[in-house]
Amino acid sequence: MSETLPAHSPVGASTAKRMLACPLSVGPGVPGVEDDESEHAALGTAVHSLIEHCFTQRMDAWALVGTASASGGYIVTKSMANGAQVMLDAVRKFHPYRDQGNFFVEKKFHCPTIHPLFFGTCDALYIDAAERTLHVWDYKNGAGIIVEVEHNEQTMYYACGALEHFNLWTTVSKVSLHIVQPNGFHPEGRVRHWDTTPAALAEWLEETLVPGINRALTSNEAVSGPHCNFCPKRFGACPALMADMEELEGLMKQIEDVGGVEALTTNDIGRLLDLCKRADIVKAAALKTGYGRLMAGNPIPGWKLVAARANRVWKENAEIYAPLKFGEEAFTPKALKSPAQLEELPLGAAFTAEWAQSPDAGLTMAPASDKRREVSRDTKSLFTPVVPEAKSIPETPTLAPAKRRSRS
Repeated sequence: MSETLPAHSPVGASTAKRMLACPLSVGPGVPGVEDDESEHAALGTAVHSLIEHCFTQRMDAWALVGTASASGGYIVTKSMANGAQVMLDAVRKFHPYRDQGNFFVEKKFHCPTIHPLFFGTCDALYIDAAERTLHVWDYKNGAGIIVEVEHNEQTMYYACGALEHFNLWTTVSKVSLHIVQPNGFHPEGRVRHWDTTPAALAEWLEETLVPGINRALTSNEAVSGPHCNFCPKRFGACPALMADMEELEGLMKQIEDVGGVEALTTNDIGRLLDLCKRADIVKAAALKTGYGRLMAGNPIPGWKLVAARANRVWKENAEIYAPLKFGEEAFTPKALKSPAQLEELPLGAAFTAEWAQSPDAGLTMAPASDKRREVSRDTKSLFTPVVPEAKSIPETPTLAPAKRRSRS
């Protein structure tokens, strides 16, 4: 890769999904804000470094718990090691023979023959000459956003880069894409696979990806959607988000006219829920801006800075003095770990497959894109309504509404 290239392409693989959905998200036009690297993003980067170290040094992640040299300065925790180990085990199981110059970790690509800005870094690649198959692996550390492997734009981008870089377009006949997401629930499991062909990828590259890159570099077109949650321009005056807020205002007026939400059509209900998700993005921008102004000493009517809530933790040596005062009552009895915790142990997946079950928790609403099977009107009678117990939800605000004093 050329030394003059920046670390990340503005139209690289990690932006592919958002770029193809909304050209303005990566192109010219509305200025955005550079997000401070979130704790989740920094943690993900650290786990990627841990995975690379373990592959190159032929180690297991568990052996590095408590160290920092393999994870970019992060102290490796059990949770980090467990996630990394899922990736290590999956790749090693699929590709036991990785010493033939056909396995690559953190492989960088720059393919100007496709596009001058076509470059990025793939987590892991394996070329199986005997089976004429290219394997592309991508690790996702996050649990909040579940990533689908089928037609995944990021891994397809990496696959095109590998096919071009190694000149494999006519050498391989199958491309297997793999997503490893150990911390998020998916009905297909933590390691998911999807097969395609070089011909299908070539068609996608020519008809979708390259035109999408060129459009993103020149167009001011803005389209809102779930991809807005990761857009660097979401805190700017994005015309798509502004249009959504105007539409939301219109729906609120409609609610007033018809006498309540219950009188809306089903289409309006669906649209209202979608728009509320877009409003959350604008709310996040307001909270970030408000926090900055309060920190600078500028008051905001109705809001104030407060100490963020945190669970209490024991001081050092509390485990020594507590039993002196309370005896065995200071400790909780041994309890079986949860299925998710046991699943992280060696052979844990097989044990949970046999002994774990999911209790009936009733029904809930989810977006149509959710992978869970739909419960139709004909089958919903099979479920017994469950009234959940009231639970207190821990809050961690740093910006809270100020209590207004009543006037006497």
